[in-house]
Amino acid sequence: MKNWRFLYYCLAAGWLVAGLGSGVRVFYVLFFAQMFLALLALAMNIWAAFSFTYVQTLDVERTLHGRPVHLSLKVHNEKIIPYPMMHIRLQTPAYEEKRSLRFNLPSNSDVSYDLTLECPYRGEYEVGMTIIDFIDIFGIVRLPFDMRLLPYYRMNNLLVYPLLDELDSLPLPTLDSKAFSRHRFATEDQHEPFSTVRKYHRGDPLKRIHWKASLKQQTLMTRQFEEAAEPHMLLVLDLNRPPWPGEAAVQAEDALCESATALIHYLLRQDWIVNIHSLGKEEREEVGKNPADFQLFYHWLAQVKFEGRSDFLTSLERILDQNKQIKAAMVITTRIDQRILNILRRQHHPSRPVFTLFAGPARPDASEALLRQQLQQSNLPAWFMHYGERLSDQLAVKQR
Repeated sequence: MKNWRFLYYCLAAGWLVAGLGSGVRVFYVLFFAQMFLALLALAMNIWAAFSFTYVQTLDVERTLHGRPVHLSLKVHNEKIIPYPMMHIRLQTPAYEEKRSLRFNLPSNSDVSYDLTLECPYRGEYEVGMTIIDFIDIFGIVRLPFDMRLLPYYRMNNLLVYPLLDELDSLPLPTLDSKAFSRHRFATEDQHEPFSTVRKYHRGDPLKRIHWKASLKQQTLMTRQFEEAAEPHMLLVLDLNRPPWPGEAAVQAEDALCESATALIHYLLRQDWIVNIHSLGKEEREEVGKNPADFQLFYHWLAQVKFEGRSDFLTSLERILDQNKQIKAAMVITTRIDQRILNILRRQHHPSRPVFTLFAGPARPDASEALLRQQLQQSNLPAWFMHYGERLSDQLAVKQR
């Protein structure tokens, strides 16, 4: 078709040159006849672009990574004149997938498609028609028409959630109450049973004074209450752009979000308080305190963008220094960087262990084996997750 189109316009140019050189009228007639036919074809293409109607719908607006969705597309020609050939290009959730449809539409007819779209990666996507090429019956004029330029056109929005991998256990500090220190504080609730009393300090509310003990001791005594400290986890997420090109970077992002989803889900179910620091284009801090908070984090991990280019390692050490009181820390990153070893050696302690999870594409990085060996030699707990792997399977292998 392209060769024929090129030949057609070369021939028209030849007629024009021949007419100008010889002055023979027939060459001008042939030239203007070809140009008239081309203008007529262009007019038909423009008319079809602004007159056709369609219905475009997704069966769902939200799905899980790996679960396909269905796009229904129906194009109508309600006119008495046939449309030129339509070549519709589609945007799908698959990375750089080139999907298209070709058909001719006679008068008073329609064509329907039920398309299955794969969702290999989590994220937020626009799905549907993008550019329609209208090609006349002679193939001499091709009109690319971008549907997205129309003010009324809306593509379908699709949100793909990370696959939730439910963990049975994690090699973290025990959740037994003996593992956690107990702290004492004065509570506002006078009806709670108290643990002990202490001497009155200036500023203690009078309602907390234990009058019976005060009479015995001949001095004012204040009720003191105790409560078990809750297990607290610091989770640091590296949301900077992964150090891989193209689809490998998308795979690393997917592996990181899926791993973070599994860890947050497990920790909240085990009644841990999860303090999440995300480092990327912007630095954010969120706290999850109970299983009901999981859906908010799950939704956020489905649509978060990896757009940052900040110095992750410098920010990581600062956050770990600022949160030394937290029971344990988990770092999830996509960068295989030898410099992280020095940070982990300084920050990892038996009283506050620092766990590291490295997320990457399906094909492991060449420097991963060396970093893995150095982490083992330094007795630093770490996991390496690749796209397509499940964290629960990795943990099961390590526990054998």
